Amino acid sequence: MGIHGPEYELIARTIPGDHARTSSAEDMVAEALARCGADAPRVLDLGCGDGRGLDLIRALAPGADYTGCDIEVSPEVASRTREDGRFVSYSGTDLPFADDSFDIVYSRQVFEHVRHPDRVVAEIARVLKSGGIFAGSLSNLEPYHSFSIFNYTPYGLFRIVEDNGLVLDAMRPGIEGMALIARQLSMRTIGRLPLAYPLFAVAAKLKGWDARTQNYAKLRFSGHICFLARKG
Repeated sequence: MGIHGPEYELIARTIPGDHARTSSAEDMVAEALARCGADAPRVLDLGCGDGRGLDLIRALAPGADYTGCDIEVSPEVASRTREDGRFVSYSGTDLPFADDSFDIVYSRQVFEHVRHPDRVVAEIARVLKSGGIFAGSLSNLEPYHSFSIFNYTPYGLFRIVEDNGLVLDAMRPGIEGMALIARQLSMRTIGRLPLAYPLFAVAAKLKGWDARTQNYAKLRFSGHICFLARKG
């Protein structure tokens, strides 16, 4: 097709072929909870910030045992006022939980702010139960925001997950990067519109791309990469 880079053969198994719709971290954790099947899954919201993830987990799984965890000082943590959930602090590297503690670790737009991502993913693998799921999203082409440090390519996400004790099952494109750039430039109206992704839909019709090829193309231009990984 002319779009597959040299890394494609390595990551192809992680790119779903069922559909090429835009996804979100919320979609990923909903799928994780469905896969888990437990009536009261233990969920760690890593990088919980102001605690809004508690509402999402309660809506998706009312019986879930929720724990929010974040560094002690950040703008998002400082804005947290709620007291209706369990919230703990961590050092930014070592999680204060025993091995095999959680069914799911949820992380929404956190890893671009993490200074030692390999170590934190290894900690996630440690605290997940066997067969447990790591689900969420992180930045690819999203511009700088709130002390962000890194952006991740699809191959970069693959490496930090698979090098540190987990198996990456799926990567899906989140909101496109050009829309997030437009938002940063205060082009709010344009920033709500898909700009690049419709071009891939046209290419799919003209060139016969299947859903996996469309997802691969979109991932390279996505603002966020949404993912599911598991502890094998």
